[in-house]
Amino acid sequence: PRAGCVGDMIAKLKARWQKFDSRERGAVLILTAAMLIVLMGAAAMGTDLGWLYLNGRRTQQAADAAALAGVVYLPNDEPTAISTAMDMARANEYVDGSMGGDSTVIAHKLVDNDRRLQVTVTRAVDTYFLKVFGIDNVALSRSAVAEYVLPLPLGSPEPQFGNDPECAPNVATGVGCTNIWANIHGKYTNRVMGDAFSPWCKGSNGTSCAHNEWHRDRGYLFGVELDAATASLGVDLLDPAFVQGGNDYLWAGDNPINGNVGPSVEFTLWSEDPTPLDLSDGNVILCQVVYAPEPVGTPFTWRDFCDIAGADAGVYPLQVRVADENFGLNRYSIRTSAAGAANSRVYGLGDMSIYANVQNGGSDFYLAEVEQVHKGKQLIIELFDPGEANGNNFIHIRDPFGNSPECHVEVPNDSIDEVLSNCIIDATRPARNYNGDWIYVSIDLPGSYTCNGANCWWKVFYDYANEANDTTTWTARIEGNPVRLVE
Repeated sequence: PRAGCVGDMIAKLKARWQKFDSRERGAVLILTAAMLIVLMGAAAMGTDLGWLYLNGRRTQQAADAAALAGVVYLPNDEPTAISTAMDMARANEYVDGSMGGDSTVIAHKLVDNDRRLQVTVTRAVDTYFLKVFGIDNVALSRSAVAEYVLPLPLGSPEPQFGNDPECAPNVATGVGCTNIWANIHGKYTNRVMGDAFSPWCKGSNGTSCAHNEWHRDRGYLFGVELDAATASLGVDLLDPAFVQGGNDYLWAGDNPINGNVGPSVEFTLWSEDPTPLDLSDGNVILCQVVYAPEPVGTPFTWRDFCDIAGADAGVYPLQVRVADENFGLNRYSIRTSAAGAANSRVYGLGDMSIYANVQNGGSDFYLAEVEQVHKGKQLIIELFDPGEANGNNFIHIRDPFGNSPECHVEVPNDSIDEVLSNCIIDATRPARNYNGDWIYVSIDLPGSYTCNGANCWWKVFYDYANEANDTTTWTARIEGNPVRLVE
């Protein structure tokens, strides 16, 4: 009997389920179909959103690459900057619709900063599932702004770098005198003589010296700059050849009796270059002369080095390097001239080795041109082997208005790491002897930093108790990559 009851219960449950299934099956099918539509729509939306995100990133990268490629031709050559940006976009298949859908690229120099290039890439991207909703494509537009920070001009705001015959030799007074000479040392000269990069030697001079790890064969670079196209550009040199006595120097033991007569120096003027620190990007030699050492008493006059007809606006790198293995200290000056309405100037690029004539009571020298566009950035100054004079000596770093701002000073060899409220560096000897040392100075430029038009030159002021003839290496730069995205 119990088994029969269980059987009856199972039969009743089965009958009820069949009755329920027949009533509800249609409703479940409707709900399932509706959910499938929602799920498929979400999947379609997710697929197309992912596709649009991917193409948005690609479009942004194309704008970034185009802006970075073109900006190096600013500020002087906007047409080439724009065409280069377009070529880069084309190389990434973002011109002529080759990625599918129409593409446009617009590039232009910013009005408020002529070293910034803005590139906007717009592209219609085809969709997949969104076509069901009548959306065949979506327009994506991405922009990038790149900035090219040119090397800071160093040492001179004028068409001349270094003193002229009316102020020479070894005299730092007189109208038009800059108190400095350009300088380069021979290969086997000890770097402690003040030239950090040209000599092969450190610790001593001669062929058996220890190797100077900072040595470079390219020597030093100057920028010969034209602000407009001109019918002719001229470059003259004063005392380009080594001549014992006067400005040039061989010390005891390094005289001609030992077979050394001083270094031969090569001067090379290269074609206009928007990236003047790189001489490997298609530059052409316009003029090149190797000046061998010359006899004592050689006339101390300007020499015609190079004349160019039909020069375009821009910066022409002038390279100065030692061409043999002799040693000695060679000082020289450079001047430029331009015909017509164009103005020219010459300055150090990246770094410079100089010979400074310091008078009792102080002498000041042009350090670097820091324009207003650099506000909010950091100015880095490096001085090698400065302050070689006994007595109470101070090195002032001064802004364009004659003020010494707060700065951070480091001298690793002397364990100096300090913040100065006024950037006046104590160089009193023997307590603070920087012979063969680097002094590293960093200055935060405020967001309110301004300078008066062309008068944006910072200076170094030597406040010395005694006269000094000091060979040093200086460099100044704005911290950061010179080519960068800013937006």
